[in-house]
Amino acid sequence: MAEFDLTGKTALITGAAHGIGKAITEKLSRHGAKTILVDINDVSAKKTREEINLICGKDICEFMHCDVTKFESIKAVCDEVIKKYGRIDILVYNAGWTARYPLPEMDISIWHKGMDINLNGAFYFTRCCINSMIDHKKGNLIFIGSSTTWTGSGGGVHYSASKAGVVGLVKGISYELLSKGIRANYITPAVIDTPLLRDRYPDNEETNKMLAAQIPAGRIGKPEDIANVALFLASEESSYICGQEIVADGGRILYQHPTGSY
Repeated sequence: MAEFDLTGKTALITGAAHGIGKAITEKLSRHGAKTILVDINDVSAKKTREEINLICGKDICEFMHCDVTKFESIKAVCDEVIKKYGRIDILVYNAGWTARYPLPEMDISIWHKGMDINLNGAFYFTRCCINSMIDHKKGNLIFIGSSTTWTGSGGGVHYSASKAGVVGLVKGISYELLSKGIRANYITPAVIDTPLLRDRYPDNEETNKMLAAQIPAGRIGKPEDIANVALFLASEESSYICGQEIVADGGRILYQHPTGSY
């Protein structure tokens, strides 16, 4: 068997048109998984699907449109995947959103948007996949979180609170369903060079030097750094890792912040 062989597995990855989700989709595809790329951005997602299929030399990646804030949209996607492929072996919930909103100025709609995308969508996908996984006595759920659950940063309390909620979701899944063959784990990145990061920090030498100086590993993280962890968790080599938070941040949470964030 090849190292980290995912041949025969069906993996559904959300927020997969770009950034970390794209890197994870490509990584799992390269290792044999049939990947379902889920995103709301049709143009970017279709381009990513074409790139991955070209890289892999076969039609291994499929795109499905989905609004992760809508339970009906999620259920339709999961039902279609299960009907077509018989099961969802691996769910990677990567979809996420943040923007800079200080608490004293935060509109209630921003709080709800953060919860809808970052936390509610994670629960909705879990709910729509879980019965099939239980029926097959096996399932693997991987959630992409954030070091903001440790630091409180990330743009505002809407982000840190929603991501902390996902940690609780992982613990609850593990507590209830590990005996049913269901594994759930949580990956904690920090400063990763993605469109989400560049919405807040421009890609220039001065900014990149400032960010890298806050990371003990000495560099900004790459989407592939998180994809490598996701591949390990998706594989049987990690079968004894359950309900855990895996920090992959170059040591960023060790950095000492000045008082206050804005």
